[in-house]
Amino acid sequence: MEHRWGQRIGVDLPVRVTAHAFSTRTGRIANFSVSGAYIMADFELRLLSRITIAIEEPRRSKYDAPSVDAYVTRKYKDGIGIEWCQFAPPEISQLLQSFAVRPYSRPRKPEPPAAKALARISPPLLKHGI
Repeated sequence: MEHRWGQRIGVDLPVRVTAHAFSTRTGRIANFSVSGAYIMADFELRLLSRITIAIEEPRRSKYDAPSVDAYVTRKYKDGIGIEWCQFAPPEISQLLQSFAVRPYSRPRKPEPPAAKALARISPPLLKHGI
């Protein structure tokens, strides 16, 4: 049973995940709320590990990225579920407000490449050069 303190907002934001002093990996936040987030990543972390998430925004420099402390609460095949150490950290609250003000700025599904679009056309149409 899921117990969430806020509505999840679907996003696609690049992040840097730091688990140790010299262990920094990259991932992407797929959705987040005031209590936690889901990060798509291709690395493993132990449950209950304390990590720091630096959210890279296009308007800011890499070194000015807001960072938030969190714990790993769930492990999945393609990512991790985290819970913020502080409920509704100011950095996350500001980010949630910016998405609430500009809901149209959420990422859309990418258009399929032309090769996939042609593969959906039936073989007789491809034979005639359409």
